[in-house]
This record gives sequence, C-alpha cells and structure tokens, in this order.
Amino acid sequence: MKILLTLLFFTLSLFAKDAFIKAEDLYNKLNDKNIVILDTTNQENYDEGHIKNARRADISSFRHWVDNQYMLMNSSQEIQTVAQNLGINNDSYVVLYGHNNAKEILKASYIALALVVNGFDNISILDGGFDEWKNNYLDKEDAISLQTPKYTKGNFQAKYNPQTLVGIDYVKSQLGKVSMIEARPKKFFDGTEQSPGVKRRGHITNAKSSFWQDKFNQNETLVNDTKLKKLYLEDNKLNPNEEVITYCTGGLEASMNWYILTQYLDFKDVKLMMHL
Repeated sequence: MKILLTLLFFTLSLFAKDAFIKAEDLYNKLNDKNIVILDTTNQENYDEGHIKNARRADISSFRHWVDNQYMLMNSSQEIQTVAQNLGINNDSYVVLYGHNNAKEILKASYIALALVVNGFDNISILDGGFDEWKNNYLDKEDAISLQTPKYTKGNFQAKYNPQTLVGIDYVKSQLGKVSMIEARPKKFFDGTEQSPGVKRRGHITNAKSSFWQDKFNQNETLVNDTKLKKLYLEDNKLNPNEEVITYCTGGLEASMNWYILTQYLDFKDVKLMMHL
C-alpha cells in the first residue's frame, strides 16, 4: 500500500500547477502586463505597505451573510463585476497574498475559489505571503509601495461551474459514499470545544479531520510534498480520482483544502460545502 501511495503521489506531482508562487518568481514577473496582484489585507495594513502595483481585494466583496447565520458566496454576476473592477481580464494572471495576519491567507484561497468557480483559473498564491516578500525585497524600491495603483476596468466574463459548491442536502445524500474532510482545528472536529457559529459539537458522520493550517510551515510557506502526501493520501485516505467534499463553517478554512487539492495536487472532483 505504501508503494502504491508513493507512486500515486509521484504521478500527482507531474501534473501539479504553479498554485503557490515563490517570491523570487513573482519579483521576476512584476513587469508582466497581464499580471494582477491582489492583496487580501485590510485597508490600514495595505496603506502601510504592499507589493508594488498590488490592488486590495476585500473578502466582503465575494461573500455575504444569510439571515445573520452563515455566509454564502456572492452571485456569479456580482463576482464578475468585482473582478472587472479589480482590473482582471480573461487572459490575466492573478496572484493573491495576505499579510501573515490571522486567516488572511484563507482570504486568498477563498477569492481564488470564487474566481475558479466562475471560470477563471490562472491563479497563484504567494508562498509565505507578504512577510516572505519583505524578507527578500524590503530594500528594493521597485518591490514595495505605499501608493494605490491606477488601472483600467477588466473584461473578465464569468462562466459559473455548478459542480463545485454544494449545500447540506447534497452532503447528506453522500454520507458514507464520498470522502469528506473538515478544515477546522481538531478541537472543534473532536467536539472538545464548540466552534463559534455552530450549534452542535463534533463533525459530520464519517468525515476526517484535515486542519488547513497543518499544510503550512510557521512562516506560511506550503509544507513539502512528502508531508502533503501523508496528510491527504495516508491520513485522510483521499483518492485524487474520486469525489471529495471539504467543509468548515463559513467556507474560508475549507477553501484552502479545496485550493491545495485542486490547484496544486490536481484532484479531479473536489466539492466544498458552504456552511454547517
């Protein structure tokens, strides 16, 4: 079985996309006319410094509250408008990053999810976030800016894919049939503590714990492929050719598992449940 898993992961690596771009590679692309860099932080952090020409992308433009109980992704038309207002064209290359504050990297994966669900998939997340960028280029005048860049409205046209986002009824229909992974911390999965916004302790029947943060080092760079193999293929028993459902509470944490599985490991059919 270990030999089979090793061969399987090796095959996966052959098809992995450039889902996490290194700081050096992004620096070499800064003058690419098709690149759109999106900063997911708040306005205050953005104003204190950001990657040159980065545009601030507010997560609230991509999702909304429903009855003050849970959050859902905005409509395809709304996301198309937001993307165009950020200057995204159909042929753009989008790079997302956060400022290494709590969950900002998850805003990047959620925005990536929103774009991919609506037909845009030329996306990377900056490996290590803004801290990694500063570690490499703090002394470079062409790397960090305090200015908000000027850009023209994009022409991105959304084409919604209805196969990715699923609701509770669908998940119920797949219990015991499909692999499901939960992205929240283990204490919430086990029910030793109650997750904010969730009425009951514990997890979906037969789901496995797959805390999103376990996929990153302390500096928010992605762990190596060997550890990813262990976490997803061995610990979670996932098969890249079979359906997987990932979930959390509001979609942020689950979006990172979805992003790594689909954009980095090339899993074929990963769905995300939008709320518990």
